[in-house]
Amino acid sequence: MTYLIEAIERAANQSGSVTFLDGTDVQRVEWSKLYDDALRLSAALQEIGAGSGHPLGILAPTSRPAVVAALAGWLAGTSVTFLPSPARATTPAGYLAATRARLDYLGEPVVLVGDPWTGAIDGLTRPGRVVTDLPGVLSTALAGPEPITMVPAGSDDDPAILQLTSGTTGAAKIVQISYANLAANIDAIKRATGHESIHGRMLSWLPLSHDMGLVGSLLMPLTCGRCDVILSSPADFLARPAEWMRRVDRHRATATVGPNAAYALAARLLATGPTLDLSSLRCALSGGELIDPDVVDAFTAAGSRHGLDPATFVPAYGMAEATVAVAISPVGHGLRCDVVGAEDLERHGIAVPMPDGAAPGAPARPGISVSNEGRTPPPAGRVRRIPLLGSPVQGLEARIVDQTTGRPIPERQVGEIQVRGTSVTAGYRGDAETTSARFLPEGWLRTGDLGYQAGGELAVTGRMKDVVILAGRNIYPDEVERAAARVPGVRPGNAVAFGFARRGPLGDGEGLAIAVESRTDDPERVRTLVLDEVQAALGIMPHAVVVLSPGSIPKTPSGKLQRAEAARRFTPR
Repeated sequence: MTYLIEAIERAANQSGSVTFLDGTDVQRVEWSKLYDDALRLSAALQEIGAGSGHPLGILAPTSRPAVVAALAGWLAGTSVTFLPSPARATTPAGYLAATRARLDYLGEPVVLVGDPWTGAIDGLTRPGRVVTDLPGVLSTALAGPEPITMVPAGSDDDPAILQLTSGTTGAAKIVQISYANLAANIDAIKRATGHESIHGRMLSWLPLSHDMGLVGSLLMPLTCGRCDVILSSPADFLARPAEWMRRVDRHRATATVGPNAAYALAARLLATGPTLDLSSLRCALSGGELIDPDVVDAFTAAGSRHGLDPATFVPAYGMAEATVAVAISPVGHGLRCDVVGAEDLERHGIAVPMPDGAAPGAPARPGISVSNEGRTPPPAGRVRRIPLLGSPVQGLEARIVDQTTGRPIPERQVGEIQVRGTSVTAGYRGDAETTSARFLPEGWLRTGDLGYQAGGELAVTGRMKDVVILAGRNIYPDEVERAAARVPGVRPGNAVAFGFARRGPLGDGEGLAIAVESRTDDPERVRTLVLDEVQAALGIMPHAVVVLSPGSIPKTPSGKLQRAEAARRFTPR
């Protein structure tokens, strides 16, 4: 607890600031002022019950009141949870029900509700739970006398953040991130990225309900003290996506962060938009979902005419269960890829480097022959570019294990990625069964991700739950989605592939379905083109293609595809 409290107090005595962006409104506030406001609110929170055993829930968009509320929660000695804003295609009733369920998981929290959701306070209130409006309690606290606040004593093992996972592959869980975890991971990020030389001016629109937004984009710069943070909301980004790179120019940002889908959108806008000056950017970090090398190529190529150095792109890998960062590619080297034979990767789970000048159709690994009789063969000589994500950050180690036996396997063999170390959390709140299944007695965390190691660096190939097995091949959904997205009429970034249980005349098995969004008035033509493109690119024939109107595919507030929810909604019946 000492680390974070001291960091907040230290920032208050230095020159750093937070600039809040909301459309055209710009509000710059020094850390010292945020600290003063947080001290006053902290006293008010303790009076209404926030503290040990009563976590603080914050339902508010990225804003000055929301940041003050979080700082106040930590100063009051409680854990903090930012509740997510509505995901795409969520109804108001569905969102209210989901938020009530999340609050039930938290136990007996004190909940602060900000605009525009103050009208939901009555619907979130129940006996034993304090729910109040953030604007009102903050206004009262700031108007009152200066408090004499004593920060409650606590342990570094106490939870600092109760982090709701995004639920991209299933139901959300609550990860218990301790103060010690925060200290270890923040220091590791600083060491991996070069500290203030990179993060002097951090620009982020990621939600504070996401670990990359809260830990990576707010708390990490806060611990620098002299760093400036420029914050906007996901809703602001989605309404005005071109503003992301314009704000890099306008605010001379040195670092920014986003998921792969956001960089894909930025690439399209930079290719046709007015000239900007992106030369201040030293770190454009991408994480939170699989990184598509083609997207990175498009982003850096489009950005080059705006002064963007391709070497600023930084691939990263992480998860809330390890606080946030697991591996970060070396800053200043740009995207580096391992080029491997796709056939060996899919059929045998081995990442075999493809030599320069390999003849199309030449076997990537001599001595292995697999019959394709009765099947559509994959295109000859097909390769995959797998981003290299760097070695595990300070305090963490990684290993790759066989999915069945759990035993470590050699380099370049694909298996489940496991990590352990100082940033790995204690598990899930109120879910002992899942905790024991994911957090092993020897300290290893089962990530649920597939990948391999190459020269000590991690390379991620996909999620275990997402892989679809067809004709003896492991089909990775992102490969299918990229092929579908190339079809004219399919909205970029709005194709999702998933497996489903299928009954057939020759027995039951797994099927592959794709849902795409399109504005077309001829959905059957788009469907046929998607089938043809996927077959041509990957040598597989999807069992179903669903063409949807824009806004139909479920995504998290930060724009990541929710494959499990897509499968629930769109699986053929």
